[in-house]
Amino acid sequence: MQTISLLVLIVAIAIGFWKNINVGIVSLALGFILTAAMGISVKVLVAGFPTKLFLTLLGTMYFFALLQDNQTLELLSRKIISLFKTRPFLMPVVIYVVSYVMSAAGPGAISVQSVMVIFAVSLAVQMKANPILMAVMAILGAVGGTASPIALTGIIVKDLTASLHVPGIAVPVFYGVTAANVFIAAIFYVVLGGYRMTLDANLQNVGGEAFTREQKICLAGLAALAALVVMVVIFRMDVGFVSFFLAFLLMLVGAADKKRPVKLVPWNVLILICGISVLMSVIKKAGGIKLLADLLASLMTEGTAAGLIAATAGFMSWFSSANGVVFPTLIPTLPEIIAKVGGELRLVDMLVSVVGAATVAGISPLSTGGSLIMATVAQNEVASSEDLSKMFLKLFLLSFCAVMLVVVFSLVGGTKLIVY
Repeated sequence: MQTISLLVLIVAIAIGFWKNINVGIVSLALGFILTAAMGISVKVLVAGFPTKLFLTLLGTMYFFALLQDNQTLELLSRKIISLFKTRPFLMPVVIYVVSYVMSAAGPGAISVQSVMVIFAVSLAVQMKANPILMAVMAILGAVGGTASPIALTGIIVKDLTASLHVPGIAVPVFYGVTAANVFIAAIFYVVLGGYRMTLDANLQNVGGEAFTREQKICLAGLAALAALVVMVVIFRMDVGFVSFFLAFLLMLVGAADKKRPVKLVPWNVLILICGISVLMSVIKKAGGIKLLADLLASLMTEGTAAGLIAATAGFMSWFSSANGVVFPTLIPTLPEIIAKVGGELRLVDMLVSVVGAATVAGISPLSTGGSLIMATVAQNEVASSEDLSKMFLKLFLLSFCAVMLVVVFSLVGGTKLIVY
């Protein structure tokens, strides 16, 4: 049943692209069949619905749909573009740095991505630049910063290693993950053409327009959301519900239309994400993910252990939560693996491999980061259904490459250059 469950996932994606049916719908249908074949209750499907992710995506998408509808984001983007008229190639770097700093300050990747990916794509549309480049730089910055000891992933790593009686390792892991992340961001910046970015001739004189009263109110709401994202750890507020609340206030004061933004929400992308998540909950229960993870682990030697554990973490993170599944599953096994493999294998190297690979895998369209990119591009109407299908594959390929770059970083001992 483990092998069959993995084949079901492959079939679901294949049917979706072959028949041009939303893969989320196909996943729900095949998930229902798989539960029947396994003899388990359909309640497993219901329990697998990603309620928190759905509300986070819907809340942020709806809030930014309001800002998009009255052109607040467009005008804000044009004003920022005006600051980089002579050096537009620096914009992806700025997006990366801002995302990294915001994430490292505490909120973690998901909260920062919810704001920065949407903003980066909107900016790219105005600059007539590659939206995938800008959005990927936003995600990489966010997942790089989240390993900070005061951010979500860093806190989880610190707690898990403390339970293994290995205190004080969180900061070295943060340094190592940052090094691997910057390495990947630099390569993607070049490969995706960041250094070739230019400003369209029609945009050379942008930025002089004034904000209307309604747009100023929306900017206040956007500033409030950004502030709450930074403070979310302190106040324990959910960015999705905060978005709903701010959207309500904007409509209450007449700064946003009450009907049009609903049509701007990319419902097809939400169905895709949630449908696949439901199917993955059944596959995990069937042991499909564990099957491949165990196979990779059985191949480890001293020279390949760090690289293979990175590949395992990246693979698992494509289909499950890094913070909720990958880290609690893999990190406790590391001391035992090190003991079995022996040699000069260090715990910090293995931790950087796990955290680095699992976080950059978030570019995948099956993860929060990649799904945000697809949803935002669809919301900005810069991609047809066929384009979105191609983007799905491209984002997954970029995610695969990012994980493989962490594998290479691990195999060549990249962490040892940063953490002695």
